[in-house]
Amino acid sequence: MLDCPIFSLRKYTALICVFIFGLGVGCLSAETLELGRVSNPSAPVATNEPVASTPVATKAVGANEVKSEPAGAKTSYRLRSRDFIRVGVINENDTVIERRINPDGTIDVPFLKQLVPVAGLTITEAQDLLTKRFSRYFKQPQLIIAIVAYAERRVYISGYVGRAGPVTIPPEENLTLGKALSIAGGIQARGRRSDVAIKRLKPDGETEVILKDMRKIDSGDEPDFILQDEDAVYVEDSRF
Repeated sequence: MLDCPIFSLRKYTALICVFIFGLGVGCLSAETLELGRVSNPSAPVATNEPVASTPVATKAVGANEVKSEPAGAKTSYRLRSRDFIRVGVINENDTVIERRINPDGTIDVPFLKQLVPVAGLTITEAQDLLTKRFSRYFKQPQLIIAIVAYAERRVYISGYVGRAGPVTIPPEENLTLGKALSIAGGIQARGRRSDVAIKRLKPDGETEVILKDMRKIDSGDEPDFILQDEDAVYVEDSRF
């Protein structure tokens, strides 16, 4: 049977149309999938751009709201005779001096032309006192007191202990009877623990004797006794 030219042409045309239609559908499907992927709201796109953080509201603190540390909180140490201190008004070099506190507790301040009693005062209390004195010559003076060297404080241990002799009281610390005896090597077996004597010079010049039972202190029944400068501790022989 001979092929009809018209029929052959139609067949090839139909095949071409099917191919073109299939290609178009494929492109359309790919494009649709791509559009669907990009426009999918459930898949966020990661970026390298920094994300701005939400600002946190802060409250500005006014000058009146700043609380300074209580003056007494700076130090509880009280100045003593023989302490070597530096005194002066800030930015006023001619007021700066270094002096040892006199045995009577005063310090010579040449600028003020007077002796100022400072022993027994804390650093803050002494600053307040001298600030009032310097206020006669300066408007709102800023006065500084610094300890250059502490006066050496000692107690003396004798009697039936391991090592009799002086024991130094650490600066700005208390020294208890129990610790002093420990530093001195402890009480010997012959020492009387029930009546440890502390001789103390009173302000009026008289001497008092304080007896302490180390057995009660060691057991916690009594608090440890705080020694003072120049105290003399004596441990007697328990046989007498």
